[in-house]
Amino acid sequence: MIKKKSLKTIASSLLLTLFVIQFIPLNRINPPETSPISAPGEVIAVLQKSCFDCHSHHTKWTRPAYVAPISWAISAKVAHARRALNFSKWNYAGANDDKARIEAMRKTVLGADQHQQLYYIANPQARLTAGERDLLLNWIKNFQREQQTEFKNSGNTPPGKRL
Repeated sequence: MIKKKSLKTIASSLLLTLFVIQFIPLNRINPPETSPISAPGEVIAVLQKSCFDCHSHHTKWTRPAYVAPISWAISAKVAHARRALNFSKWNYAGANDDKARIEAMRKTVLGADQHQQLYYIANPQARLTAGERDLLLNWIKNFQREQQTEFKNSGNTPPGKRL
């Protein structure tokens, strides 16, 4: 008898806790874009399909993002992703940041199968196709080439360094 009563007490406490934690506020907002990325339309379309949910202010907050404790993990992942790379604040970084984030993008696109596997399981339509991967890699290569040309033409090449 004691076992049944304690099991009911534990279950009731767990349900009450799950109910109460739903009211803990989270930062699930999409602020306005301040300096969005400018790229060819087909590149933007691929980024919107595969990257913008986490790496922009265009996040689609699905039902699980409103159910604690899952919502905590989703909110934390999006916040971390936006800090790492935010297509809605693309022009806020300097040239050195551009190099680092475009190289991080290249590595992520090359190893896309390892990037956020749970997200792609829940959203299989967001996976990059081979053609989309090639499109992004070509755009990244051209972006890097343009950056090197701009840096070279700016007269800011450090002494003893060649591009």
